Amino acid sequence: MVTSRRRLDSPRALGDCIRAVRVAAGLPQDEAAELCGVSVPFLNRLERGKPSVQLDSVLKVCQGLGIGLELVPPEPLAENAPTSLKRGRKAGAGR
Repeated sequence: MVTSRRRLDSPRALGDCIRAVRVAAGLPQDEAAELCGVSVPFLNRLERGKPSVQLDSVLKVCQGLGIGLELVPPEPLAENAPTSLKRGRKAGAGR
């Protein structure tokens, strides 16, 4: 089984990861799609890295294949964060 962590910085990287897990599990696309509750064309587009897929369906596939998702915000989101991240913060927010 695929166990290494991967940095997902593009739709293609996500698709490659999902494909690797599906193949390692020995699942053809049609069986994986059924297991995850999505269509075969959707799973195919997702694995090819098409950027227009729906997030709720992406989450169904990840859950169905046992892929955990973890969002890691920049640390700390304060003084040394890029200016673009601090711009929208209200004074005193998060303190």
